[in-house]
Order: sequence, then structure tokens, then C-alpha cells
Amino acid sequence: NGRECDTPALGNGDLIKDLSVNLLTLINNYRYIFLRKFVDLAGSYWNDDHTAITQSSDYAYISGNRTIDKAIRGVYSSVLPALNSPLQLNSDGTLADTTIAYFTSLAQVNLFEMLRNREISAQAVTIDPTQNVLSTNTLEIAISIVPIGVARNIVVKIGFTTSI
Repeated sequence: NGRECDTPALGNGDLIKDLSVNLLTLINNYRYIFLRKFVDLAGSYWNDDHTAITQSSDYAYISGNRTIDKAIRGVYSSVLPALNSPLQLNSDGTLADTTIAYFTSLAQVNLFEMLRNREISAQAVTIDPTQNVLSTNTLEIAISIVPIGVARNIVVKIGFTTSI
């Protein structure tokens, strides 16, 4: 009937509206997820998207995990067809620029799409040309992603002034 989440409560049955702000802050700081209401706004809303890890971790929020998982799946699907492909080398045994450019472009296909969709802020693909692929038979590709920021809190300072 559309009212299932209309009265948020904790798992023990305590209604969110009956709990103090200090207790809700404490529960949030312990990284629990619960529903809450806002004055003059219809609906119930999650307090945050914590995960069961320390707040300083790259994986501290569900949204960050979704982003990195999507990037991993995208890069995997783009690079996988090149598995067991020949790697052109320079005369000194380093990776040729064309090889680096090819694998960089493969890795970036889905990352560029994530940039266009505003799912990430920036990305970089790095391939060390001096890695010894002849001995290891392994090509290492390093990918760095700058995530999207989240306004977990918004502070608005407002006041009267004599002039603007």
C-alpha cells in the first residue's frame, strides 16, 4: 500500500522518532544503516550507505564499492579479449609505445564512459614500459580513479546584514 517504510524503526522495534538525536548520531557513528524522516519532506530516507569496515577505507561506503566494482568489471571485459595476444617490444626489451597505447585504450573505454556518466571524477591508466614481460609473461596495468564526492552533511550559514 506504499506505507511499508512510513514509520521507521530499529530492528528491536524502537521507533526512530522516539530516539534522541544523540543516540541516532551514536548509532550512525557506529556505521549502522537505518531509515529516518525529515521535517517537511515526504518519505523515509537511509541515514547513509556505510559498510562494515573502518571509515578511512576506500570501501567504507556502498556507493564507492559500486563504483570500483563497475570499473573492475568494465576494465576486465575490455582487456580480456587481448589475453594471450602478442606484445610488441623495442630492441631493448621494453614495451613499444604502440603496445602501451593499445592496452591503455582498452582499459580506458569503460572508464571514459563512467566519466561521461559522472560516476567518477577522473581516471588514469599507467603501464610501465620497463616491466619485464619476456620473463614474467605478465603485463601489469595500473589504474587510478578519483571518485565522486558526497555531501554527507550540508551546513548553511544565514543571517541578516546591513548591506550586500
